[in-house]
Amino acid sequence: MTQELIPRPLQFLTIRLLRRRSPRQSKVGAISVFAAIVVCATSSHLSNAQPPPPDQEPSPSPTSLSPDKKWEYLGGDEPKIVKTGPKDAALHLSDQGPGEVVWAPDSKRFAFNYGQGRTHQTLVYQLRGDQWVALDFPGDNDVFEKQPNDIVAGQLKKDGLSEKKLEKQGKFLRLIWSTIKVDRWVDSNTAIVYASLQQVAARRDAPGEMDNGYGADLLYTLRFDDAGKWKIVKTQRMSEKEVEKRAKER
Repeated sequence: MTQELIPRPLQFLTIRLLRRRSPRQSKVGAISVFAAIVVCATSSHLSNAQPPPPDQEPSPSPTSLSPDKKWEYLGGDEPKIVKTGPKDAALHLSDQGPGEVVWAPDSKRFAFNYGQGRTHQTLVYQLRGDQWVALDFPGDNDVFEKQPNDIVAGQLKKDGLSEKKLEKQGKFLRLIWSTIKVDRWVDSNTAIVYASLQQVAARRDAPGEMDNGYGADLLYTLRFDDAGKWKIVKTQRMSEKEVEKRAKER
């Protein structure tokens, strides 16, 4: 069987494995995976449309400085949120490691997307008075993990497989990457969350030799209330073309 690899840029440098092929396209055999890394370049465009109010403008890409210019994210070995000017630390983020900040348009919330290697996660903070407080997100809601895993289970079933059947064949589902991140804020109370899971069937005695790939990419629209509680108002499973388009636009 041949396996095709497609480089795919995220905000972090990572790799993308081509989605699984149908049994008719797959042949007996295995391959070794080689990764290609691509740096994503973002672009901007001008619009003649009337701009929305400042506190409702979408935040299309991460930036270190908050929209109101009062707060700034400083990376490095000890990432933190500081007040602009004197640079007094307001929130230390060193426990999570390096990452990126996506500000809400009104500067009263931000998402901190962080992670290294195969796993990337996110946290959301809200300004209360003069203090940044972590919200219960994703919290105990495992939908961002459960739904992608359910999709993978369905893909395996379509191929006449399951994790137990793979185990009997001396194989397992090897994680390529697992990602959950806030892509952008539509407005001050609405965020778009991207979740991606990519796995591949691999031999236990030779993990570098891989068969079909399995995975899912989803977009969730989240709505936050004034207290910081959130709910999912829309879920979209992305097609391969939509995933590729998203990667090109970032």
